[in-house]
Amino acid sequence: MFYIYDSDRDVIRGRHANRISDFVLVNVAGQSKVRLTDGHEEFVTELNRPMMGVYIPPMVWKDMYDFSEDSVLLVLASTHYDNSEYIRDYDEYLRLMNER
Repeated sequence: MFYIYDSDRDVIRGRHANRISDFVLVNVAGQSKVRLTDGHEEFVTELNRPMMGVYIPPMVWKDMYDFSEDSVLLVLASTHYDNSEYIRDYDEYLRLMNER
C-alpha cells in the first residue's frame, strides 16, 4: 500500500498499466479523478468519498488527475513494486492489447 498526496491539480499520475498487479484506489481525503481504459473503452470516475473506491485489474491503463489540494489517494496493490511488470508506453500498451 502507498499514498499519493501533495499532487498539483495539473499533474497526471499513473500513466501506466500493470501486467499482473491488481489495485484498489480510495481517496481517504479530498478528491481526484481516475481514467481507466482497456484500449477500446474508457471509464472516468471521481473519487470524493472515503467509503468508495475503484478496483483496477491487471492490464488496464490508469491515469489519476485533477487532485484537490487536500487529496490523499490510498493505493492498495496486490503485489510489491516490480518495475518489469509496468507498461509505461501507451502505444506499446495498445499493441499488447490488440494482440490478445
